[in-house]
Amino acid sequence: MHYIVEKCETSRVAWTLVYGDMMSTTCKITKLLKGNEYLFRVRAVNKYGEGEVLESEPTRAVDPFTVPSAPTDVEVTSATSEAMTICWKRPATDGGSSISGYVIEKREKQGLRWTRVNKRPVYDLRVKASSLREGCEYEFRVLAENVAGLSEPSTPSALTLAEDPKFLPSPPARPLVIESTRSSITLSWNKPLFDGGAVVTGYRVEYRKTTEDSWSEGISNTENTEFTVTGLTPGEEYVFVIRSINKMGVSEPSPETEPQVAMEREQKPEFNISNEMRKAIIVKDGSSFTLTVPFTGKPAPDVTWDKADVDLRIRGLVSTSNSVTSITVEQATRDDSGKYLVKLQNAAGSASLTLNVRVLDSPGPPAHIAVKDVTKTSVTVTWDTPENEGGAAVKNYHVDIRDISRKGWTSLTDSCHRLSYRASDLLEGSIYFFRVTGENEYGLGVPAETKEGTKMTGTSE
Repeated sequence: MHYIVEKCETSRVAWTLVYGDMMSTTCKITKLLKGNEYLFRVRAVNKYGEGEVLESEPTRAVDPFTVPSAPTDVEVTSATSEAMTICWKRPATDGGSSISGYVIEKREKQGLRWTRVNKRPVYDLRVKASSLREGCEYEFRVLAENVAGLSEPSTPSALTLAEDPKFLPSPPARPLVIESTRSSITLSWNKPLFDGGAVVTGYRVEYRKTTEDSWSEGISNTENTEFTVTGLTPGEEYVFVIRSINKMGVSEPSPETEPQVAMEREQKPEFNISNEMRKAIIVKDGSSFTLTVPFTGKPAPDVTWDKADVDLRIRGLVSTSNSVTSITVEQATRDDSGKYLVKLQNAAGSASLTLNVRVLDSPGPPAHIAVKDVTKTSVTVTWDTPENEGGAAVKNYHVDIRDISRKGWTSLTDSCHRLSYRASDLLEGSIYFFRVTGENEYGLGVPAETKEGTKMTGTSE
Protein backbone atom coordinates (compact mmCIF):
# COMPACT_ATOMS: atom_id res chain seq x y z
CA MET A 1 0.00 0.00 0.00
CA HIS A 2 1.13 3.61 -0.68
CA TYR A 3 -0.24 7.17 -0.55
CA ILE A 4 -0.97 9.94 -3.03
CA VAL A 5 -0.25 13.50 -1.75
CA GLU A 6 -1.57 16.62 -3.51
CA LYS A 7 -1.56 20.36 -2.87
CA CYS A 8 -3.71 23.29 -3.91
CA GLU A 9 -3.48 27.03 -3.30
CA THR A 10 -6.67 28.23 -1.70
CA SER A 11 -6.90 30.90 -4.36
CA ARG A 12 -7.02 28.23 -7.07
CA VAL A 13 -9.19 25.24 -8.02
CA ALA A 14 -6.68 22.83 -9.52
CA TRP A 15 -4.79 20.27 -7.41
CA THR A 16 -1.17 19.51 -8.05
CA LEU A 17 0.38 16.08 -7.47
CA VAL A 18 3.23 16.21 -4.96
CA TYR A 19 3.91 12.50 -4.32
CA GLY A 20 2.27 9.60 -6.20
CA ASP A 21 3.88 6.74 -4.33
CA MET A 22 4.67 7.96 -0.81
CA MET A 23 5.27 4.92 1.34
CA SER A 24 5.48 6.67 4.76
CA THR A 25 2.79 8.54 6.64
CA THR A 26 4.75 11.80 6.73
CA CYS A 27 6.34 13.90 4.02
CA LYS A 28 7.98 17.29 3.46
CA ILE A 29 6.51 19.55 0.84
CA THR A 30 8.87 22.14 -0.63
CA LYS A 31 8.81 24.88 -3.26
CA LEU A 32 5.90 26.63 -1.64
CA LEU A 33 5.43 30.35 -2.09
CA LYS A 34 6.10 32.14 1.19
CA GLY A 35 2.95 33.81 2.49
CA ASN A 36 0.54 31.86 0.25
CA GLU A 37 -2.21 29.69 1.77
CA TYR A 38 -2.43 26.00 0.80
CA LEU A 39 -4.71 22.94 1.14
CA PHE A 40 -3.26 19.46 1.24
CA ARG A 41 -4.99 16.07 0.68
CA VAL A 42 -3.93 12.46 1.00
CA ARG A 43 -5.49 9.19 -0.14
CA ALA A 44 -4.35 5.64 0.31
CA VAL A 45 -3.91 3.19 -2.55
CA ASN A 46 -3.87 -0.65 -2.35
CA LYS A 47 -4.32 -3.43 -4.85
CA TYR A 48 -8.03 -2.83 -4.90
CA GLY A 49 -7.74 0.88 -5.72
CA GLU A 50 -7.75 4.38 -4.18
CA GLY A 51 -9.39 5.14 -0.89
CA GLU A 52 -11.24 8.23 0.32
CA VAL A 53 -9.49 11.62 0.40
CA LEU A 54 -8.33 13.21 3.69
CA GLU A 55 -8.09 17.02 3.25
CA SER A 56 -6.22 19.43 5.60
CA GLU A 57 -7.27 22.77 6.94
CA PRO A 58 -5.95 25.81 5.01
CA THR A 59 -2.34 26.43 6.04
CA ARG A 60 -0.15 29.49 5.24
CA ALA A 61 3.47 28.96 4.16
CA VAL A 62 5.50 30.92 6.72
CA ASP A 63 8.81 30.44 8.54
CA PRO A 64 8.61 28.85 11.97
CA PHE A 65 10.57 31.90 13.41
CA THR A 66 10.50 35.71 13.20
CA VAL A 67 13.01 38.58 13.11
CA PRO A 68 14.58 39.34 16.48
CA SER A 69 13.51 42.22 18.71
CA ALA A 70 15.57 45.43 18.65
CA PRO A 71 18.85 45.63 20.61
CA THR A 72 18.72 47.77 23.78
CA ASP A 73 20.79 50.25 25.79
CA VAL A 74 22.80 51.67 22.89
CA GLU A 75 25.43 54.09 24.23
CA VAL A 76 28.70 55.77 23.26
CA THR A 77 31.33 54.64 25.76
CA SER A 78 34.27 56.67 24.44
CA ALA A 79 34.81 59.49 21.96
CA THR A 80 37.63 61.39 20.28
CA SER A 81 37.62 64.07 17.62
CA GLU A 82 37.37 61.45 14.86
CA ALA A 83 36.05 58.17 16.33
CA MET A 84 33.56 56.78 18.86
CA THR A 85 33.00 53.36 20.45
CA ILE A 86 29.37 52.20 20.58
CA CYS A 87 28.10 49.41 22.86
CA TRP A 88 24.67 47.74 23.21
CA LYS A 89 22.84 44.77 24.75
CA ARG A 90 21.41 41.73 22.98
CA PRO A 91 17.73 41.76 21.93
CA ALA A 92 15.24 40.39 24.44
CA THR A 93 14.21 37.71 21.86
CA ASP A 94 16.05 36.27 18.86
CA GLY A 95 12.83 35.41 16.96
CA GLY A 96 13.50 31.68 17.22
CA SER A 97 16.69 31.82 15.15
CA SER A 98 20.21 32.60 16.32
CA ILE A 99 21.31 36.17 15.69
CA SER A 100 23.81 36.20 12.84
CA GLY A 101 25.10 39.77 13.35
CA TYR A 102 24.34 43.42 13.94
CA VAL A 103 24.03 46.45 11.70
CA ILE A 104 25.02 49.84 13.15
CA GLU A 105 23.83 53.15 11.73
CA LYS A 106 24.78 56.77 12.50
CA ARG A 107 23.22 60.17 11.94
CA GLU A 108 24.51 63.73 12.50
CA LYS A 109 22.48 66.00 14.74
CA GLN A 110 21.23 68.11 11.84
CA GLY A 111 20.99 65.19 9.41
CA LEU A 112 17.90 63.37 8.15
CA ARG A 113 19.35 60.13 6.78
CA TRP A 114 20.82 57.22 8.69
CA THR A 115 23.98 55.77 7.18
CA ARG A 116 25.64 52.43 7.90
CA VAL A 117 28.76 52.36 10.05
CA ASN A 118 29.76 48.73 9.27
CA LYS A 119 29.93 47.18 5.83
CA ARG A 120 29.98 43.64 7.21
CA PRO A 121 27.86 42.27 10.07
CA VAL A 122 29.27 42.77 13.54
CA TYR A 123 29.17 39.76 15.85
CA ASP A 124 30.37 41.50 19.03
CA LEU A 125 28.30 43.85 21.19
CA ARG A 126 30.49 46.86 20.38
CA VAL A 127 31.85 48.63 17.35
CA LYS A 128 34.16 51.56 16.61
CA ALA A 129 32.81 54.25 14.29
CA SER A 130 35.65 56.08 12.54
CA SER A 131 36.06 58.97 10.08
CA LEU A 132 33.79 61.28 12.07
CA ARG A 133 33.87 65.05 11.68
CA GLU A 134 35.36 66.92 14.62
CA GLY A 135 32.89 69.20 16.33
CA CYS A 136 29.80 67.37 15.01
CA GLU A 137 27.28 65.58 17.24
CA TYR A 138 26.29 62.02 16.37
CA GLU A 139 23.63 59.51 17.44
CA PHE A 140 23.72 55.75 16.73
CA ARG A 141 21.21 52.91 16.46
CA VAL A 142 21.62 49.14 16.11
CA LEU A 143 19.61 46.45 14.24
CA ALA A 144 19.90 42.69 14.94
CA GLU A 145 19.77 40.13 12.11
CA ASN A 146 18.81 36.42 11.91
CA VAL A 147 17.71 34.18 9.07
CA ALA A 148 14.31 35.86 9.14
CA GLY A 149 15.85 39.28 8.49
CA LEU A 150 16.65 42.54 10.28
CA SER A 151 14.97 43.68 13.47
CA GLU A 152 13.46 47.06 14.03
CA PRO A 153 16.16 49.67 14.85
CA SER A 154 16.99 50.28 18.48
CA THR A 155 16.27 53.49 20.32
CA PRO A 156 19.06 55.90 19.26
CA SER A 157 21.91 56.66 21.61
CA ALA A 158 22.27 60.10 23.15
CA LEU A 159 23.89 62.72 20.93
CA THR A 160 27.67 62.70 21.46
CA LEU A 161 30.15 65.38 20.35
CA ALA A 162 33.17 64.28 18.30
CA GLU A 163 35.96 65.87 20.35
CA ASP A 164 39.03 64.73 22.21
CA PRO A 165 38.46 63.58 25.78
CA LYS A 166 38.05 66.23 28.47
CA PHE A 167 39.12 65.95 32.09
CA LEU A 168 39.02 68.03 35.21
CA PRO A 169 41.74 70.70 35.23
CA SER A 170 44.65 70.63 37.62
CA PRO A 171 44.51 73.12 40.49
CA PRO A 172 46.63 76.29 40.44
CA ALA A 173 49.90 76.38 42.31
CA ARG A 174 49.95 77.75 45.86
CA PRO A 175 48.25 81.19 45.85
CA LEU A 176 50.01 84.23 47.27
CA VAL A 177 48.69 86.76 49.76
CA ILE A 178 49.44 90.16 48.24
CA GLU A 179 47.43 92.45 50.50
CA SER A 180 45.52 92.45 53.76
CA THR A 181 43.47 94.75 55.96
CA ARG A 182 41.71 94.23 59.26
CA SER A 183 38.75 92.62 57.48
CA SER A 184 40.01 91.47 54.07
CA ILE A 185 42.83 89.53 52.42
CA THR A 186 43.73 89.73 48.73
CA LEU A 187 45.04 86.66 46.90
CA SER A 188 46.81 86.20 43.58
CA TRP A 189 47.49 82.97 41.66
CA ASN A 190 48.61 81.64 38.27
CA LYS A 191 46.61 79.58 35.77
CA PRO A 192 46.88 75.78 36.19
CA LEU A 193 49.49 73.90 34.18
CA PHE A 194 46.84 71.46 32.78
CA ASP A 195 43.40 72.63 31.70
CA GLY A 196 42.00 69.11 31.20
CA GLY A 197 41.63 69.62 27.46
CA ALA A 198 38.91 72.24 27.99
CA VAL A 199 39.22 75.97 28.59
CA VAL A 200 39.44 76.97 32.25
CA THR A 201 36.39 79.18 32.71
CA GLY A 202 36.92 80.33 36.28
CA TYR A 203 38.21 79.73 39.79
CA ARG A 204 36.66 79.01 43.18
CA VAL A 205 38.18 80.63 46.28
CA GLU A 206 37.82 78.87 49.63
CA TYR A 207 39.13 79.77 53.07
CA ARG A 208 39.02 78.71 56.70
CA LYS A 209 40.33 79.82 60.05
CA THR A 210 43.42 77.90 61.10
CA THR A 211 41.56 76.92 64.27
CA GLU A 212 38.70 75.33 62.31
CA ASP A 213 38.32 72.44 59.85
CA SER A 214 35.33 73.62 57.82
CA TRP A 215 35.89 75.62 54.63
CA SER A 216 33.92 78.67 53.52
CA GLU A 217 33.45 79.89 49.97
CA GLY A 218 34.91 83.29 49.14
CA ILE A 219 33.49 83.19 45.62
CA SER A 220 32.09 80.27 43.62
CA ASN A 221 33.37 81.37 40.23
CA THR A 222 35.62 84.26 39.19
CA GLU A 223 37.36 84.68 35.85
CA ASN A 224 40.20 86.70 37.41
CA THR A 225 43.41 85.37 38.94
CA GLU A 226 43.16 87.82 41.83
CA PHE A 227 40.44 88.12 44.44
CA THR A 228 39.83 89.91 47.73
CA VAL A 229 38.06 87.90 50.44
CA THR A 230 36.09 90.32 52.62
CA GLY A 231 34.17 90.06 55.87
CA LEU A 232 37.04 88.49 57.82
CA THR A 233 37.42 88.76 61.57
CA PRO A 234 40.19 91.21 62.59
CA GLY A 235 43.15 89.48 64.17
CA GLU A 236 42.09 85.95 63.10
CA GLU A 237 44.47 83.74 61.13
CA TYR A 238 43.27 82.24 57.82
CA VAL A 239 44.45 79.89 55.07
CA PHE A 240 43.17 79.87 51.48
CA VAL A 241 42.92 77.44 48.54
CA ILE A 242 41.93 77.91 44.88
CA ARG A 243 40.11 75.42 42.62
CA SER A 244 40.12 75.56 38.79
CA ILE A 245 36.87 75.16 36.84
CA ASN A 246 36.26 73.90 33.29
CA LYS A 247 33.26 72.35 31.51
CA MET A 248 33.95 69.02 33.21
CA GLY A 249 33.74 70.40 36.72
CA VAL A 250 35.85 71.67 39.60
CA SER A 251 39.46 70.63 40.28
CA GLU A 252 41.06 69.47 43.48
CA PRO A 253 42.14 72.33 45.79
CA SER A 254 45.50 74.03 45.40
CA PRO A 255 48.07 73.85 48.20
CA GLU A 256 47.09 76.07 51.10
CA THR A 257 48.54 79.55 51.46
CA GLU A 258 50.80 80.34 54.34
CA PRO A 259 48.65 81.34 57.36
CA GLN A 260 47.75 85.02 57.16
CA VAL A 261 46.32 87.22 59.90
CA ALA A 262 43.61 89.69 58.92
CA MET A 263 45.46 92.90 59.76
CA GLU A 264 46.87 96.01 58.17
CA ARG A 265 50.11 95.07 56.46
CA GLU A 266 53.29 97.03 56.93
CA GLN A 267 55.43 97.43 53.84
CA LYS A 268 58.77 99.19 53.67
CA PRO A 269 58.66 102.17 51.30
CA GLU A 270 59.99 101.55 47.81
CA PHE A 271 60.33 103.72 44.72
CA ASN A 272 58.64 102.38 41.65
CA ILE A 273 60.63 104.02 38.86
CA SER A 274 62.45 102.79 35.77
CA ASN A 275 66.14 103.13 35.02
CA GLU A 276 65.25 105.78 32.46
CA MET A 277 63.81 107.99 35.19
CA ARG A 278 67.08 107.75 37.12
CA LYS A 279 68.97 109.48 34.30
CA ALA A 280 69.65 113.22 34.46
CA ILE A 281 66.75 115.40 33.39
CA ILE A 282 67.75 118.14 30.97
CA VAL A 283 65.74 121.38 30.98
CA LYS A 284 66.10 124.61 29.00
CA ASP A 285 66.40 127.79 31.02
CA GLY A 286 63.13 129.64 31.39
CA SER A 287 61.04 126.52 31.01
CA SER A 288 59.20 124.51 33.68
CA PHE A 289 59.80 120.93 34.75
CA THR A 290 58.08 118.37 36.96
CA LEU A 291 59.71 115.44 38.71
CA THR A 292 57.14 112.67 39.32
CA VAL A 293 58.02 109.71 41.53
CA PRO A 294 55.62 106.77 42.14
CA PHE A 295 56.17 104.72 45.27
CA THR A 296 54.68 102.01 47.49
CA GLY A 297 54.52 101.54 51.22
CA LYS A 298 52.15 100.53 54.00
CA PRO A 299 51.10 102.61 55.79
CA ALA A 300 51.46 105.47 53.31
CA PRO A 301 54.91 106.96 53.99
CA ASP A 302 55.74 110.56 54.78
CA VAL A 303 57.48 112.27 51.84
CA THR A 304 60.07 115.05 51.87
CA TRP A 305 61.95 116.81 49.05
CA ASP A 306 65.38 118.35 49.62
CA LYS A 307 67.96 120.25 47.59
CA ALA A 308 71.16 121.73 48.96
CA ASP A 309 70.83 125.39 49.96
CA VAL A 310 67.27 125.62 48.59
CA ASP A 311 63.92 125.60 50.35
CA LEU A 312 61.88 123.59 47.84
CA ARG A 313 58.65 124.46 49.63
CA ILE A 314 59.22 128.00 48.35
CA ARG A 315 61.03 127.37 45.06
CA GLY A 316 58.81 124.51 43.88
CA LEU A 317 55.28 123.16 44.17
CA VAL A 318 55.25 119.76 45.91
CA SER A 319 52.23 117.45 45.52
CA THR A 320 51.95 114.05 47.24
CA SER A 321 49.33 111.26 47.37
CA ASN A 322 49.44 107.75 48.86
CA SER A 323 51.35 106.44 45.86
CA VAL A 324 52.87 109.37 43.91
CA THR A 325 54.84 112.48 44.78
CA SER A 326 55.95 115.27 42.45
CA ILE A 327 57.62 118.66 42.45
CA THR A 328 57.14 121.34 39.80
CA VAL A 329 59.62 124.18 39.23
CA GLU A 330 58.62 127.18 37.10
CA GLN A 331 60.99 129.39 35.08
CA ALA A 332 64.02 127.16 35.58
CA THR A 333 67.47 128.74 35.85
CA ARG A 334 70.98 127.45 36.32
CA ASP A 335 70.38 127.55 40.07
CA ASP A 336 67.74 124.85 39.68
CA SER A 337 70.35 122.41 38.37
CA GLY A 338 71.62 119.83 40.80
CA LYS A 339 70.48 116.90 42.93
CA TYR A 340 66.94 116.58 44.22
CA LEU A 341 66.60 114.16 47.14
CA VAL A 342 63.28 112.41 47.82
CA LYS A 343 62.88 110.65 51.17
CA LEU A 344 60.14 108.18 52.19
CA GLN A 345 59.53 107.18 55.81
CA ASN A 346 56.96 104.96 57.53
CA ALA A 347 56.83 102.52 60.44
CA ALA A 348 58.32 99.73 58.32
CA GLY A 349 61.40 101.65 57.16
CA SER A 350 62.67 104.36 54.88
CA ALA A 351 64.00 104.91 51.36
CA SER A 352 65.66 107.76 49.49
CA LEU A 353 66.15 108.62 45.84
CA THR A 354 68.34 111.23 44.13
CA LEU A 355 67.24 112.77 40.84
CA ASN A 356 69.59 114.93 38.78
CA VAL A 357 68.42 118.01 36.91
CA ARG A 358 70.56 119.93 34.44
CA VAL A 359 69.25 123.30 33.32
CA LEU A 360 70.75 124.42 30.02
CA ASP A 361 71.75 128.02 30.89
CA SER A 362 74.76 130.32 30.83
CA PRO A 363 77.40 129.77 33.55
CA GLY A 364 77.21 130.98 37.11
CA PRO A 365 79.88 133.32 38.53
CA PRO A 366 83.49 132.12 38.47
CA ALA A 367 84.73 131.10 41.93
CA HIS A 368 87.51 132.47 44.09
CA ILE A 369 88.41 135.53 42.04
CA ALA A 370 91.66 137.10 43.28
CA VAL A 371 94.38 139.61 42.31
CA LYS A 372 98.04 138.59 42.50
CA ASP A 373 101.49 139.76 41.46
CA VAL A 374 100.71 143.48 41.75
CA THR A 375 103.31 145.91 40.32
CA LYS A 376 103.18 149.63 39.51
CA THR A 377 101.59 148.96 36.12
CA SER A 378 100.30 145.38 36.06
CA VAL A 379 98.38 142.68 37.99
CA THR A 380 97.41 139.05 37.54
CA VAL A 381 93.74 138.18 38.00
CA THR A 382 92.96 134.52 38.88
CA TRP A 383 89.72 132.58 39.38
CA ASP A 384 88.29 129.06 39.41
CA THR A 385 85.70 127.39 37.20
CA PRO A 386 82.11 128.33 38.16
CA GLU A 387 80.46 125.89 40.54
CA ASN A 388 77.54 125.87 38.15
CA GLU A 389 78.60 125.87 34.52
CA GLY A 390 75.00 126.06 33.29
CA GLY A 391 74.71 122.65 31.69
CA ALA A 392 77.70 123.06 29.35
CA ALA A 393 81.42 123.61 29.83
CA VAL A 394 82.73 127.18 29.90
CA LYS A 395 84.53 127.75 26.62
CA ASN A 396 86.10 131.17 27.42
CA TYR A 397 86.09 134.04 29.91
CA HIS A 398 85.52 137.79 29.64
CA VAL A 399 87.79 139.95 31.86
CA ASP A 400 86.82 143.59 32.58
CA ILE A 401 88.44 146.43 34.57
CA ARG A 402 87.02 149.53 36.28
CA ASP A 403 88.84 152.52 37.76
CA ILE A 404 87.57 153.41 41.20
CA SER A 405 86.72 156.87 39.97
CA ARG A 406 84.43 155.55 37.23
CA LYS A 407 81.20 153.58 37.08
CA GLY A 408 81.68 151.90 33.72
CA TRP A 409 83.63 148.75 32.99
CA THR A 410 86.27 148.43 30.28
CA SER A 411 86.93 145.10 28.55
CA LEU A 412 90.42 143.68 28.82
CA THR A 413 89.63 140.49 26.85
CA ASP A 414 86.63 138.42 25.76
CA SER A 415 88.54 135.30 24.80
CA CYS A 416 90.53 134.14 27.80
CA HIS A 417 90.80 130.36 27.81
CA ARG A 418 92.71 130.06 31.06
CA LEU A 419 91.85 130.64 34.73
CA SER A 420 94.09 133.72 34.95
CA TYR A 421 94.78 136.90 33.05
CA ARG A 422 97.71 139.36 33.20
CA ALA A 423 96.55 142.99 32.94
CA SER A 424 99.30 145.49 32.01
CA ASP A 425 99.77 149.18 31.08
CA LEU A 426 97.88 150.29 34.18
CA LEU A 427 98.45 153.67 35.90
CA GLU A 428 100.70 153.74 38.92
CA GLY A 429 98.87 154.76 42.06
CA SER A 430 95.40 154.06 40.57
CA ILE A 431 92.91 151.77 42.26
CA TYR A 432 91.17 149.17 40.08
CA PHE A 433 88.35 146.62 40.38
CA PHE A 434 88.26 143.52 38.18
CA ARG A 435 85.37 141.44 36.87
CA VAL A 436 85.38 137.95 35.25
CA THR A 437 82.44 136.39 33.36
CA GLY A 438 82.27 132.85 31.96
CA GLU A 439 80.69 132.04 28.58
CA ASN A 440 79.35 128.71 27.27
CA GLU A 441 77.23 127.67 24.30
CA TYR A 442 74.11 129.07 25.98
CA GLY A 443 75.50 132.58 26.48
CA LEU A 444 77.36 134.91 28.78
CA GLY A 445 77.06 134.04 32.43
CA VAL A 446 76.98 135.83 35.78
CA PRO A 447 80.09 137.93 36.52
CA ALA A 448 82.27 137.69 39.61
CA GLU A 449 83.86 140.91 40.86
CA THR A 450 86.73 141.62 43.21
CA LYS A 451 85.30 142.94 46.48
CA GLU A 452 88.09 145.39 47.11
CA GLY A 453 90.01 147.70 44.80
CA THR A 454 93.67 146.99 44.02
CA LYS A 455 96.14 149.91 44.22
CA MET A 456 98.92 149.89 41.69
CA THR A 457 102.03 150.07 43.83
CA GLY A 458 105.17 148.08 44.00
CA THR A 459 108.17 147.47 41.85
CA SER A 460 108.42 148.15 38.24
CA GLU A 461 108.19 145.21 35.86
